[in-house]
Amino acid sequence: MSARLQLRDLRVAYDRNLAVTIDHLAVEPGTLAAVIGANGAGKSTLINAIANWSRAAPRLSGEILIDGEAVGGKSADHLARRGVVLVPEGRGVFMGLTVEENLRAGLFAARAGGRAYSLADIYTLFPRLRERRSNLGGSLSGGERQMLAIGRALRMAPRLLLLDEPSIGLAPRLVSLLLETIRALADGGLTVFLVEQNVRAAIAVADSLYLLERGRVVASGDVAAMKDDPRIIEAYLGARN
Repeated sequence: MSARLQLRDLRVAYDRNLAVTIDHLAVEPGTLAAVIGANGAGKSTLINAIANWSRAAPRLSGEILIDGEAVGGKSADHLARRGVVLVPEGRGVFMGLTVEENLRAGLFAARAGGRAYSLADIYTLFPRLRERRSNLGGSLSGGERQMLAIGRALRMAPRLLLLDEPSIGLAPRLVSLLLETIRALADGGLTVFLVEQNVRAAIAVADSLYLLERGRVVASGDVAAMKDDPRIIEAYLGARN
C-alpha cells in the first residue's frame, strides 16, 4: 500500500526566499502525523503548500503525491474534491449561518474515496455542536468554531485531513478534548496530517513526528522515539532533571 501523502524534494519559495525544503516526508493511511516546531519554522507554509491554499502565491517545485497521484499545482478546489481537505488556522466558518447550516454547506456532491460523515456523526464527535446547532457561527466560542470547522471538513469526505494549528488560542482543557477527538478520527481510519506549535499536545496523540526548524526537517520518526529526542526535550519540553 502506498503512502496517503508523500512529499519529494519539495521546495516552497516566496520571491527569492526559500521558505520550506522537504527532501522526503510520508504519511501512511489511517495514521496521524504531526509537524512540530517553533513559531516561524515554516509549519503553516508547508501545510498550505500541500493544499495549495495561500494568498501569497508561493513558487513550488518537487512532488506532492496523494495515494501515488501527483497533485502539485492543482487548485485547492480540485484537491478538496480529491479528498484533500484543509482546516486552516483561523477556523474558517460561515459566521452568518447556523451551526447546522454550516455543516450542511460542507457536504460535497462528488467524493473521491473518503468517508462522508453524517450530521449524526458530527454531533456524536462534538456534542457541543448539537447543543448549539441553531446558533450562528459568529456567536460561537473559539473552541466551538474549531469544532465546527473540523466538522465541516469531515462532511467533505476527506481522504487526508490537514489541520493547521488546531489548538491555537484554546484553553488547555479544550486542547485535550479536541486532540483526543482528532486521535479518535485517526483510530477510525482517517489519515490526519497536522502542524502544531503545542508540542506536548502533539506528542500525546500523534503516531509520528517531524521536527521542523527554519523550513527543514531536522528529525523525524515514531512518536515513541521522538519524544526522547534531546532537541525536543530541551527546546520544547524542558530539560531533563
